Amino acid sequence: MTLSCYDVTHSLGVYLVGAVDTHERAAIDAHLAFCPACRDELASLAVLPGLMSRVTVDEVLAGPPAMDGGMLERLLGAAARERRVARQRRWLSAAAAVVVLAGGSVGGVAAYDAATAPDWPVVAASAGPVHMSVKLESESTGTALVLHLSGVPAEQRCRLIAVSDNGAQEVAGWWEATYAGTAVIRGTTSIGYKHLSQLIIETDSGKQLVSKQIH
Repeated sequence: MTLSCYDVTHSLGVYLVGAVDTHERAAIDAHLAFCPACRDELASLAVLPGLMSRVTVDEVLAGPPAMDGGMLERLLGAAARERRVARQRRWLSAAAAVVVLAGGSVGGVAAYDAATAPDWPVVAASAGPVHMSVKLESESTGTALVLHLSGVPAEQRCRLIAVSDNGAQEVAGWWEATYAGTAVIRGTTSIGYKHLSQLIIETDSGKQLVSKQIH
């Protein structure tokens, strides 16, 4: 399956919350591997899962919040109207994914919130100045990960690679480090927790920064 930039950018919301099937995820990963523009778009949406975990089902069903002219000016500046519409569509896609994951109920939202609680198993590793700490949780669709990374060069583009016990690799997240060289990213992989053998942080160009054996 080959995807266009249009296809990928309109699927990034559900990709971030892990609501795409294995084949579509592989196609999106393949596109992101050679498309810097789509990786930039993904990095700009990386905070979305954390924000969505705070949204109730009623708020999701109500759609994106209304924005007055002043807010639009502050948030979007001189961006074209088409870009605002595209971002709202991606917001709705991600919101719909959260509803699906939550089972369409308040109890489902509570279950999602519980999945982001601080009692997850944590693995950590360091290599020189680079340090990563990753919270892991087994899910029906694979494994959810919350990565805390520090010590990388400012604005360095990185990716989190999940490796299975049979050697298969999958990109669990893309991002760009802050000016301080830090990042907090929520990612997902279709590799089940019991079959997750290694996590690797590498640069956009493929240079490994730090890794950790899981099992």
